[in-house]
Amino acid sequence: MKNTRIFAAALALASAFAIASMTAFADTTVNPTGGDPFDATPKPGTANTTVEFSVDPAYTVTIPATVTLEKGAEDIYGGSGTITAESVKLAEGKEIVVTLTSASKFNMKTSAAAAYKPPYTDEGAFGKLTDKDNGGIVAKFATSTAVQNTPVTFTTDETPMYSGTYSDPVVFTISIEDIV
Repeated sequence: MKNTRIFAAALALASAFAIASMTAFADTTVNPTGGDPFDATPKPGTANTTVEFSVDPAYTVTIPATVTLEKGAEDIYGGSGTITAESVKLAEGKEIVVTLTSASKFNMKTSAAAAYKPPYTDEGAFGKLTDKDNGGIVAKFATSTAVQNTPVTFTTDETPMYSGTYSDPVVFTISIEDIV
């Protein structure tokens, strides 16, 4: 029994010594500076650290699924849709740029075999699309918590010659670019 008490006391002392002699380590160490090495009063020291965090870019851009053109004055057909951007958070000096292209160079058709392809165009916040070969910019959106809308309007360039249902798929491309 006596050996058990001595062992328990020795274990308690060893545990207390281990706890008392523990050292905490950090990325930046501050040591006492200057003064007499035999002086028990350490001198104050300083150190720097960096506080940082990251915010990922975020946004939601919605394009119209379909734009239906309706007959207007002088048998010209037209219709509109809206491009919407929400919760836009980009790096400073950046913006969302939405461009529009058409593989047919903005010519509609009633079927794959149709020879007649009436031309049409787009008009939006940046004016009427003039480069039908390459398309153009139809919207730009800046960082904002507000909902941002830009209309996009399509019209035929001429009165259609034949009856039928005309269509053409267009491609909206969304990119992040420097504000110019």
